[in-house]
Amino acid sequence: MEHHQKINHFPGMYTLSRKNLLAKNLMKMRKRNPDEYNYFPLTWNLPGDYQDFKTYFETKPKGKARTYIVKPECLSQGKGIFLTRKLEDINPQQHCVVQRYLSKPYLIEGLKFDLRIYVLLAGVDPLRMFIFREGLGRFATETYVAPSKDNM
Repeated sequence: MEHHQKINHFPGMYTLSRKNLLAKNLMKMRKRNPDEYNYFPLTWNLPGDYQDFKTYFETKPKGKARTYIVKPECLSQGKGIFLTRKLEDINPQQHCVVQRYLSKPYLIEGLKFDLRIYVLLAGVDPLRMFIFREGLGRFATETYVAPSKDNM
C-alpha cells in the first residue's frame, strides 16, 4: 500500500477478535510470562489441546468437581455456550474454547456484569488510538447463582 492509502481493517487483527485465536495467543504469552498473564482462566482450544485438557481434567482433587465453560469458536451472542463438570459432555472433535469457570466472579449487588471500553485504533506505526471515555457496563438481569449439579 502507498502511504496515502487508507483501509478499514489492519492485517492480522482477526487474531484479537476471534476467541480461539485470542485464547491461543494469550496462552502462549502465559507460558512465556506466567506472572504477567495470570489474569484469565486456564484455556484450551479443542480439538488441538484436547489431550492437555483431558490430563488437566483428570487431575482434579478428590471430591471437588471443577466447572468448565465451553464456547464454540465461531458463534456469538452466547449461542452454543454451556457449563459442564463431565468430560463426556465435551466432543473432542468440536472446534471450541474450553475454560475453567470462575468459581467466585466479581458481582455488583449480586449481578454478574461486564465492562467494555471502546478504542478506535487509528494507526499502528506509529501507534495512534482514541479511547471513548464513556465505556459500557452490561448487567445480568437475574441474581448470580453458583454452578451446581442442579443448574448446569
